Amino acid sequence: MTRTILVSIALVGIVGCGRAKQEIAGDDSRGRNLERTPSAGGGTLSDRLVSFTSTTRTLGAGARIEATMAQPITSRSNKAGETVTATVAADAKDRNGRVVVPAGSPVELLITELEPAKNKSQADGTLTFQVTAATVRGQRYPMAAEVTSVPHTLKGRGVTAGEVEKVGVGTVIGAVARRVIGGKATGALVGGAGGAGGGAVVAVETASRDVVVRAGAPVIITLTGPLTVSTQ
Repeated sequence: MTRTILVSIALVGIVGCGRAKQEIAGDDSRGRNLERTPSAGGGTLSDRLVSFTSTTRTLGAGARIEATMAQPITSRSNKAGETVTATVAADAKDRNGRVVVPAGSPVELLITELEPAKNKSQADGTLTFQVTAATVRGQRYPMAAEVTSVPHTLKGRGVTAGEVEKVGVGTVIGAVARRVIGGKATGALVGGAGGAGGGAVVAVETASRDVVVRAGAPVIITLTGPLTVSTQ
């Protein structure tokens, strides 16, 4: 009888100790993240706190970045294949209002087409860009984006060396035409004189007008794909 009582008391003690240990472990785990992570040495495990804070931020496709042109562009001196730079003018933020691309970040633009308006009937010249990359916090990120707006003007060249060739062509055409019409030597001379005048008119009408973008001009860049950058 006495032995039975002693065994029962021992079992109660063991159960009580087990419950106490579970309660202590439960209380301890409420205050800590006990996810095991490898130690620096790779052998011993530790229960240090694990951070789940994201170190990247993303702008989605369709997001707009406001920038300004860092240098002037003109079809008279620039050409397709050159890379120019736009500077982000205002912080570009994600949907949560967090800054992804801060103001002052440079954006690389590759000129893919640049042609002047070559005659009076041509309403405008040609200027297109390919957005290639942005540099954020010193790190370069390739971009999928397009320039959707950049104001520009047309500036006439006047009768330049290139336009003189057009004048010469006009002179020859005028001389030949008058020779055919008049059918005489004097007709050819008159045609030459008349052709020169006509050629000058042709030059004025066909004088190239350069596409000009001033430094500081506003540039709107629209993402065609997501842009993810590091916050560190």
